[in-house]
Amino acid sequence: MKSLFSNGYKWRKSFSFWTIIILVVVNGWYGKNLKRWENNHIVEQDVVHYYAYFPATFIYHDWKFDFVKNLPTDFDGRIWLLETPDGKPVLKMTMGLSILWLPFETIAHIYAKVSHYKADGYSKPYSVAIFIAALFYLGLGLVYLRRLLLQYFSEITLGFVLLLTVLGTNLMHYVIAEPGMSHVYNFSLIILFIYWVQKFLQHANPLNAVIIGLVTGFIVLIRPVNMVVLFIPVLWSISSLKELNQRFYWFLKQWKFLVLAIIVAFLVVFPQLAYWKVATGHWLYYSYQNEGFYFLNPHLIDGLFSYRKGWLLYTPIMACAIIGFIFLKRYIKGATLALVVTLGIAIYVVFSWWTWWYGGSFGSRPMIDYYGLMAFPMAALIQKLAETKWWIRMVTTTVFVFFIYLNQFQMSQYRTSLLHWDSMTKDAYWSIMFKEHWPTDYDNLIKSPDYDAAKKGKDEY
Repeated sequence: MKSLFSNGYKWRKSFSFWTIIILVVVNGWYGKNLKRWENNHIVEQDVVHYYAYFPATFIYHDWKFDFVKNLPTDFDGRIWLLETPDGKPVLKMTMGLSILWLPFETIAHIYAKVSHYKADGYSKPYSVAIFIAALFYLGLGLVYLRRLLLQYFSEITLGFVLLLTVLGTNLMHYVIAEPGMSHVYNFSLIILFIYWVQKFLQHANPLNAVIIGLVTGFIVLIRPVNMVVLFIPVLWSISSLKELNQRFYWFLKQWKFLVLAIIVAFLVVFPQLAYWKVATGHWLYYSYQNEGFYFLNPHLIDGLFSYRKGWLLYTPIMACAIIGFIFLKRYIKGATLALVVTLGIAIYVVFSWWTWWYGGSFGSRPMIDYYGLMAFPMAALIQKLAETKWWIRMVTTTVFVFFIYLNQFQMSQYRTSLLHWDSMTKDAYWSIMFKEHWPTDYDNLIKSPDYDAAKKGKDEY
């Protein structure tokens, strides 16, 4: 019996490509029907800080935000500013997303000017632009993930990996419901980083160095802790200490390209330094103020398994990807060390943050950034399953379908707050399993975290 994964099936040659098209269209259709932009629900929470750079720079021309004092009473936007110790207003988040949104927001601004919408940076066209940007970067990330994985795996395997990564994880929620959050953009950038690092390791040249610098600059600018991906070029295709030593010597020989990449990365980050200089008087400023990491008290078990926000509890498909590390070496030589080290350090850093549950979120949202890395072991697992007995494939397919269904159902629960944004407990979790209505004693089942205690590094929450 000819295998479904054999070369005899011509339709498989474009299976993963059409999977990407379908996934982007489905996300667009799903997100459009939510209509979150009608009352400006896109620019809220953290997005208020990410986005404010655009209107401040291109509409109000004021990085000091003095214009906020003179906004009309019917202004329906949101601009939240923190204060420096000497009383100067400053934005909490960095401007990376505003730069990525710039082409989309520019078109939205032009449209607002020639239509009946207010051209103030906060009417409907601007929110729609953010949603379209999220769809674009989702598609971009998936296209480059396809290019990466097709070097090692079949079209069919890759198609299933793409389906599971989007439909079976909280990535989809942050495309269709909260497209202004940073995660789909980080997901795409890290995939681009891996792709161009691999190209650079194969053939070092100025173009590859410039692109790596550009992508690295945005990765740092949007979420500095994602610098952990810099372990990938050091460890990729490394299987021994001898090879690691050779890699360092190779980097020394390519020092001109590395300097070029660093210069480009610095130029990407420089506008943020300039903003801090204008706003605070300092080139470097820690805008998170009294928030920080507790590296000596990480919440690894909570972050991975807790009912509040456990990554593997709310995104169990990623537990399957972790199993795939067992088989990864069989398909990609030298990738295991790079991915395990990078992901291990990322998990440690992510769950060392003072609010390891990351406020209001569906599942563990910071881990979305690394789903491109998780796609490698996921592909290894699926490729391995394709070579097993038919009944094993049937069982595992059933498990995968169930995980997709669970993710989609819980996304719906989260949007209605039935799955609470930060206060879930074991009792609350099981009381709403596959339900669409609140239990009568729901308020007694949930437990709000103590943010003040967590900010001090205490466990009493």
